[in-house]
Amino acid sequence: MAEAWSAQSKSLVEVQKKGTKLESTIRQLLGWETGKIVYEPAFGYKVQVDSVFPTAKNPQAMVSVTYTSPDTPGHSNENKLHLKVGELALLKRAYPKIRTVLAIGGVKESWLPYVLKAFQHFYDEVVYLWEPAGFERLRQIQANPLSIKLKNTSLWSSMKSELDKIKFISINCKPPCGLVRYQILDILKAQTPIVHNPFLITNEVARLCMQRSFENNGAEWQSYLSGRWHNIEMSRNYFNPVEASVEISLESQKFQFKGGIARDEPVPSLLHELGMPSTRVSEDFVLYSELLNMPVYIQCKSSGGGRDQHGKNIQNRTKEQITRSIIYRCGKDDGEIKWRKKKFHWIAIVDGDWGVTKKEPLKYIHMLQLAGYDKIMSASDLLDPNYNVKRKGNPLIEYLKRYLNCTVET
Repeated sequence: MAEAWSAQSKSLVEVQKKGTKLESTIRQLLGWETGKIVYEPAFGYKVQVDSVFPTAKNPQAMVSVTYTSPDTPGHSNENKLHLKVGELALLKRAYPKIRTVLAIGGVKESWLPYVLKAFQHFYDEVVYLWEPAGFERLRQIQANPLSIKLKNTSLWSSMKSELDKIKFISINCKPPCGLVRYQILDILKAQTPIVHNPFLITNEVARLCMQRSFENNGAEWQSYLSGRWHNIEMSRNYFNPVEASVEISLESQKFQFKGGIARDEPVPSLLHELGMPSTRVSEDFVLYSELLNMPVYIQCKSSGGGRDQHGKNIQNRTKEQITRSIIYRCGKDDGEIKWRKKKFHWIAIVDGDWGVTKKEPLKYIHMLQLAGYDKIMSASDLLDPNYNVKRKGNPLIEYLKRYLNCTVET
């Protein structure tokens, strides 16, 4: 048995160096199955896990695998942190006592130190595959899965108690669906001839995007002048019609706010309490509700998938929001991470097709609710038939005024 394990370990070293088939190799090494674990029994929503013991229907332990080998050290680390912690939270919400291990591949130098540190705080155990001790620990886990010691039991128990009380949006409701980003680009493209000052762009949403690019020497303005429409379509800096629509809505009613197109507002984070001062999390807009006596965060979120709205990455995007919620909500007390009362009101302005999974059309809207969003609106509802921002009948303006009594300029 020891010789076989040694051979497997050597094989794993080679596999993890290349980054291919790492998940299946570890699964074979453990002898566990892969599968989907139900995290929301009311609707049967599931999350895929790499290796689970003894079965996905009765999960007592799991090993998740993550790997990175970027050209630039640290690249995509934050995304992997968000995805893995979001996945962990879904599992712990359903099974607070499931024992969780994260096996990290690649080379140590490819990982940001704070990301590795954050993984250690959240997962019950972390195994580094670039260390021989990592393989030995996997062998021990294979022999005795219950040797994994539970961590953060108070956190996961408290989180579950709160999330179990969520009143999910009815499955009879139609999920948000819109193409604001591409509709505004098509309107910009249709205005001819090309103008040489952004103030001459007729659509106010496109105009604000291009004004910001012009003022900040952004690539989008130069792409516009050259008619490089694909470059603008792929831009994630100043060409952001959803953020522009929100900003125009707020400005039109003289709300006091921080943030705006490509100028996110930093917000407090658990990562700072864990001794990671160089990290930064932010919201697209921050206002203040005089009624609730707390900040109001507005996050603009696309389902992704481009014009054809394939939705391949929508689950990852929603997992990221769950992680964002955790690092907003939690704090460190007596050396442990604790779930705290939410001290902000959270609004999502969504674009794209959020019902892309036809068999479970509200799965990702419900996941946003699990993340802690208090209100979810479709970006297309902020615009009139000419794709300018509504001054009357704008649901965001109405909500901020009537239901939150957000502070306005005097």
